[in-house]
Amino acid sequence: MNAAVFRALIYADSRLLWRDPLLGWILALPIGLALLLRALIPRVQAELLAGTGFDLTPYHPLVMGGYLMTAPGMVGMVIGFLFLDERDARTLTALRTTPLSMRHYVAYRLALPLLLGTASTLIGYPLTGLTPIAFSSLLPIAIVAGFSAPLLTLVLAVAAPNKVAGFAVVKVMNAVNLLPVVASFVPRPLQFVAGLVPTYWPMRALWSSAAGDSFGAYLVLGTVVSGLALALAAWLLDRRLLRRAW
Repeated sequence: MNAAVFRALIYADSRLLWRDPLLGWILALPIGLALLLRALIPRVQAELLAGTGFDLTPYHPLVMGGYLMTAPGMVGMVIGFLFLDERDARTLTALRTTPLSMRHYVAYRLALPLLLGTASTLIGYPLTGLTPIAFSSLLPIAIVAGFSAPLLTLVLAVAAPNKVAGFAVVKVMNAVNLLPVVASFVPRPLQFVAGLVPTYWPMRALWSSAAGDSFGAYLVLGTVVSGLALALAAWLLDRRLLRRAW
């Protein structure tokens, strides 16, 4: 993909965001949530300690495990909705008259949410001030977590006929993506059943990193599981939508 085509796609996306400011605000939510957690969690913790003696500190990694998937989820939703707008406007059919190939278009639609989701996590995570980990650990964890952004984009493109249905799909996906937090209360061998959900592995890597344990194997497994899920979603997209548009 040459630079001119890439700039044209970015420009088209920016115009869509300009026409629907809500989507642009959604992209800013991870940063806002990080600042909210930074201000709210210490106050809640102080109130709990004073009132009940309950210490919330051991549960900070669980909170941050959920936050880890927030930015990719928000970015994936926005890019997925942009895809739905393009489909409704028959932009995919119009692209047949351009030099852009299907392979390059899908690569752009996968790379953009991955990059934005990862960058948002790298910015937002340290702002929370909770469960700090070294940047050298956060970077690979954020990248693997970021795979959920293009995955959600593809799921929306395949499963949602319109934006209204898209919000329902997002709610289901968010519930599924947070199952690993529930699974963390299950003993470790049985807990790995949750590994069928791609978001489990970056969360597990974060929890291990916070505990000072090794986490490389979790990132490898997360990459494999996410890659397989992305391949399946891309195949469904090609079979159900893109072949007809192209």
